[in-house]
Amino acid sequence: MIRKTFVSGAIVLAVLPGITGCSPTAGGAAAGGPAVAAGSLPLKASGKALAFRANSNNTSSVNTFTNLPLSQQQITQASILEKSAPGGIRIEGSVDEDPNPNNNQGPNPALVSASSPDTLQNGTAIAGMTDVKGNVYFENGNFGDAQASNESTGLSSVGVYNVYKNNTFVEQIVMKHGTTIRYQEGADTAATATYAVGYIGNNTTNMPGSGQATYKGFNESGTNVFDNNGTMEQMGLSGGTVELTADFGAGTVKGGIKDAQLMAYRNQQMVVLNNAVTGLSIDANIAGSEYTGSAQLVDANNNAVGTTRTNEAIGAFFGDGAAETAAAYVIEGNAMLDGQNRDYILSGTIGAVKK
Repeated sequence: MIRKTFVSGAIVLAVLPGITGCSPTAGGAAAGGPAVAAGSLPLKASGKALAFRANSNNTSSVNTFTNLPLSQQQITQASILEKSAPGGIRIEGSVDEDPNPNNNQGPNPALVSASSPDTLQNGTAIAGMTDVKGNVYFENGNFGDAQASNESTGLSSVGVYNVYKNNTFVEQIVMKHGTTIRYQEGADTAATATYAVGYIGNNTTNMPGSGQATYKGFNESGTNVFDNNGTMEQMGLSGGTVELTADFGAGTVKGGIKDAQLMAYRNQQMVVLNNAVTGLSIDANIAGSEYTGSAQLVDANNNAVGTTRTNEAIGAFFGDGAAETAAAYVIEGNAMLDGQNRDYILSGTIGAVKK
């Protein structure tokens, strides 16, 4: 199922109403354990995610194409009620072949499971999903990208991404050792939902001890909204380039999204919300094969725009010698948007491969 989303470097520029959709290619993945040959099931992996709970309007329905259940969580307040502890929560999961698929379930019908042994800071547990009917995409040797949804949860994973510039295809970015994930859950009888962005894969076991590496990548929007006088309006970073630089000797990761625009989609037109915002900056410190730090909206001089109450970023390296990296970020703050100071939440994931 295709969802329209703000994606840096691509031509798809509409809103993201949910996360149970596909990437501009067909991306997605599975979740801990030993490496499995690309293009085959079962898949197992583990990783981390930044999660938060917020007021939400949750609904469930049935996909008329696949006849499978769907859920959708629409955030109703640009304020976080509860979030994961610093460093995020652990994510575990698996994707197995579905022996009894429904019609139109996809090229690789699968049973998708995902869970976390951790809770949010005030004790809220992640319900997760167990053997939910979905599908997994394998493309050009990627790790494997799963999509699944039931009556109250949705999982989307993207590890393959087609980059366009000026409506012209430039290249395809393929993650072979991990994938980005977006997850949300909330029953339609509940007044809140939990939203998460993160990654899973095979963490690097032979991290470089010196030198630098630059990673080119893609951005997948998570929950991105601002408070337009009581109405939650969706927004996103559009255009630009995604790049992260790791300095293994200094133990740092810097970069993010640059030369972009912060936009909303209204009446079938794109509206720039703040001309000063040109991207997102990540500044993190490496520990082992992972890193933690901060993320913020920035101007062309890399100066922060607005103020933040939450500005966390986490990431990990995957593959031989840190061949790939993935990061997740959650920002909760206030900035000049559409001519007024407004509260907002911006979250997403970055997947990238070494240049």
